[in-house]
Amino acid sequence: MGDKQATRICGTCHKDVAEANFALHETHCRRFLCLCPDCDEPVPREQLDQHREEQHTEVRCSKCYLKMERRHLLDHESDECEERLQSCPFCELELPSKDLDEHRLVCGSRTELCRDCGRYVTLKDLPGHGAACSAANGGSGPPPTAGRVVPPNKTKTMASCSRCMASFPVQDIGEHELVCILATRLDDEEAASEQEEESEEEQNFTGRRATPWLSRGYQAGSLSDGPGRRTGADAGDPDQISTCPHCHLALPVVTLRWHEVKCQILINLR
Repeated sequence: MGDKQATRICGTCHKDVAEANFALHETHCRRFLCLCPDCDEPVPREQLDQHREEQHTEVRCSKCYLKMERRHLLDHESDECEERLQSCPFCELELPSKDLDEHRLVCGSRTELCRDCGRYVTLKDLPGHGAACSAANGGSGPPPTAGRVVPPNKTKTMASCSRCMASFPVQDIGEHELVCILATRLDDEEAASEQEEESEEEQNFTGRRATPWLSRGYQAGSLSDGPGRRTGADAGDPDQISTCPHCHLALPVVTLRWHEVKCQILINLR
């Protein structure tokens, strides 16, 4: 079979070449090959422009719009892009990669009833719990009924939310705090929106000169509460029913006084 032939590395294509053929090989490489100035890889000399266009042209990712060389695009889209879709291991919902960690924290904190021990276990701990629970029970025992009571020594440890101070099981507190933060933000935004709307309504109401109508309404209410009516109401049953002279609605006399004032205001506004 003979001894192993001595070899040399070609400076153009960086391959091992037999010493006996090295001179001919090197001449051929220098004539037909060249090194790409961008990646330092040997390419056919007549294909250098095509190689640079296909491999080194700058392009954008269609999802995150990040610029890169074309040769890196496939790896970026499959392994690096923050907008690439990935499935949650707990609910199998597809989300952008940048949002998956936060979603997985919340989703994995959800609990599920273990059919072997009757305890509620978080989804993220369920695989390990299943092995430990089966080992503890010897892999046998009838499945628990729906009304099975959790033993006293396996009660849940409670923790308080730092925002609303409500108590939740330790395994659920992480999920609750994330929801609580989002709910607080929504409440603040709604309160600010309501304040703006109330301010606009007050300005519009003032511009319509509502004050004279309001005064006439209170005057009408005061007249309706004159001595003749007040004596009858005060002397009789406080739950006595009477009707509004404007809309003929039947109400207790105590409530009716205020209703007549408002009713008169509505009539004036018409």
